[in-house]
Amino acid sequence: MFKGIIAAIWDMESLGEIDPNVVFLLKSDILNLKFHLKILKDKGKTVFVDMDFVSGLGEGEEAVLFVKKTGADGIITIKPKNYLAAKKNNISAVLRFFALDSKAVERGIEQIESLGVDVVEILPGLAAPKVAKKIPGRTVIAAGLVETEKEAREILKHVSAISTSSRSLWKMKFQP
Repeated sequence: MFKGIIAAIWDMESLGEIDPNVVFLLKSDILNLKFHLKILKDKGKTVFVDMDFVSGLGEGEEAVLFVKKTGADGIITIKPKNYLAAKKNNISAVLRFFALDSKAVERGIEQIESLGVDVVEILPGLAAPKVAKKIPGRTVIAAGLVETEKEAREILKHVSAISTSSRSLWKMKFQP
């Protein structure tokens, strides 16, 4: 499911055309989430919701189930509690972590291993190839600070996908 480019959407106002089949909805609110998901699903997209940025939504099992019930195909979160609630309920989940420095990477890898994470999103995207080598057997998504097609092609040699809000990269055709 996570191959090539993933469209990361912060703003539903100026949506326009979306080339990638998978979309990460990065911002919404509990009043509009179902509507936003319907728009994206009507375009035939597989949609994962960053539940940490859904205004008015809490955390935990009920929050995860709410996101699923509104029509999401899965969740994205930095919170282990949300990740575990999703897995418990057979909801696809992506655990996000920030590779800020070597200590953060060490802690992130420990968390990935202890939680049994199978899909991880690493920020910034430029650090993802280095971290991916340390967590073999997992689907790794790079996100953040990937600005050019050249950078994207190099990163995609080491990870499964790139989540990006860059519309020019959305048009990029991935060749495995």
